[in-house]
Amino acid sequence: MQKHNLHKIAFCFVIIIVTMSFSFAQNEKQMLYDGNGYYNSGRTEVAIGFYRDALKLNHEYKKANYNLGDAIYKEAIGLKNQKGKKTVMGMKPDSLANIMLDDAAGQFDVVSQTVSDKDTLHKALHNLGNCRLIQKNYQGAIDAYKKSLKVDPKDEDTRYNLAYALKKKKEEDKKKDKDKKDQKQDQKQQQQEQDQPKMSKQEAERMLNALKNNDQKLQGKKKKGEGQKVKTEKDW
Repeated sequence: MQKHNLHKIAFCFVIIIVTMSFSFAQNEKQMLYDGNGYYNSGRTEVAIGFYRDALKLNHEYKKANYNLGDAIYKEAIGLKNQKGKKTVMGMKPDSLANIMLDDAAGQFDVVSQTVSDKDTLHKALHNLGNCRLIQKNYQGAIDAYKKSLKVDPKDEDTRYNLAYALKKKKEEDKKKDKDKKDQKQDQKQQQQEQDQPKMSKQEAERMLNALKNNDQKLQGKKKKGEGQKVKTEKDW
């Protein structure tokens, strides 16, 4: 009788565990579904909360990572396009947008490192590149786009974005080289100015005295010649 009860308790315990696991699975999927609904209706800030809750229940739920990255990216772009100097959460919109883009990039990076589906991998890497491009991290964008094209070499959007990132990186490098040259020129000029011999206080006083004496001599010559007539030019 006692043995039978133990088996019964163990069986009930297993049923509870399975039911709880099924419940959590249903909840995380429901949260993803609800998040998608808010995202599609333009309520991305609400969608972000649902995606994060889904990940709390299952931190390996890659669909939630991907959709969370999309939602955060969309909100960040909205902040980037915001005009004026109005602060958000005590920060300038551009600064907050960059923090959010780092978060979005992190979500896409997690997906790119863990999924095996080529279509999802390609899209995650493409979106990661977009995050870095908006941040003007051109090298990071180039690396992500190149990886994306390895998975899907035919994607024209990724190819175009890569070309644009390469162009901006070249312009950035050119500007950096110019700035370095200008800095070296300024440093050289400053060094030359520092190397020039400096006049001591005594030398300056001697020079001033010499100029003063010379001026007095000229004044004396002028006084001696005050009564003399000036010879005019002879006419023919």
